[in-house]
This record gives sequence, C-alpha cells and structure tokens, in this order.
Amino acid sequence: MQNAEQSVMELIVDQLEELIVTLIEEIRERPGVAAAILAGLFGAIVGSVLAAGVPRRRSSPPARVVRKARAVSEVADLAGLALKLLQNPLVRGYVRSAMEGQLKKRFSV
Repeated sequence: MQNAEQSVMELIVDQLEELIVTLIEEIRERPGVAAAILAGLFGAIVGSVLAAGVPRRRSSPPARVVRKARAVSEVADLAGLALKLLQNPLVRGYVRSAMEGQLKKRFSV
C-alpha cells in the first residue's frame, strides 16, 4: 500500500515538473503572450480589490432595471435559438432564399 501511494506521489510530482517546464518553454517562445496573460491576471486582481472596497447597497434594484435585464436575457435566449436553427441546412436554405427574394424586390428596376 505504501508503495502505491509513493508511486502516485511520484507521478504527480513528475506531471507538475513537466507542466512547469512546458510553461517556461512557452514563455521563452512567446513573451508577448505571457505578458498579456500576466496583464490580464493583474487587471483581474486589481479589479477584485477595488470591487471589494466599494460599499454595497442593501436595497434591491428598481423594477425597470429588472425588466430591462430580463429583456436582455430573453434576447440572448432568442439569439441562441436562432443560431441553433441556422445549423440546420433546411432552415439556412429557407433563410437564404427569403433574403434573396427581399434583395431582388428592393434592387430590381
């Protein structure tokens, strides 16, 4: 049992070493990408610190804000449904022919 635990620990250490070596190689090959990732992490940390220092209101948002948020959510749901529909070749063909018909009507003399 002790031997199995030791081999698992060795495997974990080996994988961590391999990950660190890979990260160092990637940073050497692409320093710009590494700098961008670090800048993103730094921005997230600074944003979190600033957000934690802002006092929060205890009241609930106004009803109109809630309605607008729900409307945005519904639009996002509809957009997702439209994208799923456009994956179907029959629906794509129908939409394409409808758009062609509208364009022919609009631009024909």
